[in-house]
Amino acid sequence: MNRWAELERFLSRADRRVLLILAREARERKLLAPLYPLSHYDTAGLRRLLRHLGNNLWELPSIRAHLGLVKETQPPTEESYPPAISLAELRQKLFPDLYGMEAEKEFLIEHLYLPLRYPNLTKKYGLSLTPMIIVEGPPGAGKSYLFRSLSKGAQLPVRFIHTPALASMWFGESERRLRQIFNKAIRRAPMVLVFEEFDSLFPPREANLPWLNGTTNQLLLLIDELRHRQKPVAVVGITNRRLALENALLRSERIDHRLYIALPDVWERELILRQAAQNFPVEPDIDWGAWAEKTEGFSRADLISWLRRAAQIAFLRDRLEGQPQIITNTDLQRAFRA
Repeated sequence: MNRWAELERFLSRADRRVLLILAREARERKLLAPLYPLSHYDTAGLRRLLRHLGNNLWELPSIRAHLGLVKETQPPTEESYPPAISLAELRQKLFPDLYGMEAEKEFLIEHLYLPLRYPNLTKKYGLSLTPMIIVEGPPGAGKSYLFRSLSKGAQLPVRFIHTPALASMWFGESERRLRQIFNKAIRRAPMVLVFEEFDSLFPPREANLPWLNGTTNQLLLLIDELRHRQKPVAVVGITNRRLALENALLRSERIDHRLYIALPDVWERELILRQAAQNFPVEPDIDWGAWAEKTEGFSRADLISWLRRAAQIAFLRDRLEGQPQIITNTDLQRAFRA
């Protein structure tokens, strides 16, 4: 049987569900531009659409998978038995430029990195290959920064999605964008999807916002499908207001873990200041421990902003005096009072 005859035989036997999947793949790859929404086509209509593609059908992953030309991508397998790991070494490796937040680092290593890194062991112990984590905390506490640091040190791809950018005035467009994100993540698994400003697109359905109810329902379906397919894809939702989320998203069947990132304590503030000071021309004898005690209630972002204000004072003095300057303790005092 030649190649086209085999393809024709497959199309003639495929049911509408399979044909609809193929048509959606062809549409996403710009191979198909149907006149009507695909859901309006019956089985015969979908077959006619697909037959018009001819040899372009071979570009569709589902065609090649169904005909056995390629095997579905599987998660990387471990060696005979993976060696023991050191949490201290992993913290240093996965978060190379992040000082402080030691408890949060260990949380992500335990509940996100290790399950995706060792999928066979994860299955063996009955754990979820698709962890979903809600990360909450006050603005500026370093929620996004924590995952951006992880994306630099981990060998897992981490994709950041600015959730409000998914919103669209057109009916069904937000849901389509959301499906595309999850479909790409499944094809490229293992992967971590980080949704920033998570509450902006998935508010409680009781809020009577019909243009957003569809996105919430779509996300719930995608999470359930992800777990059914057992693909190593983690979903992380970052929010400042957990109570502004749809309750169905917070159920234990869908949320595996919750991570609260608090404002830094005095020890962490000193570490943050010492780390950030490496990016500024500062005096070498500044007592950062004393400044850490004075900045009670400052977030990570507040500390960086304060150092930048001090740098602005030194920069202005440079231009007025016409010679290089360094940030002094006096500059820090002036910026602190500003």
